[in-house]
Amino acid sequence: MKNDQEGDREMALAEWQEHIHQLRLLVEHTNEFTPSAFVKRVDEFMPELRSAAMGTVIHVLNHP
Repeated sequence: MKNDQEGDREMALAEWQEHIHQLRLLVEHTNEFTPSAFVKRVDEFMPELRSAAMGTVIHVLNHP
């Protein structure tokens, strides 16, 4: 049975991986946007991506 720390770390990593997947999908469909619309979508997405990244880093560093 996994402890809570391992579960939290795995959940944070899964969230990060989901956000990376969403970013990849956005990039794959770049040609569907004008350059300015694409930049706007990426800018709107960055806070979520940054938050997921920081959550993963915090869990990994605090629970080696």
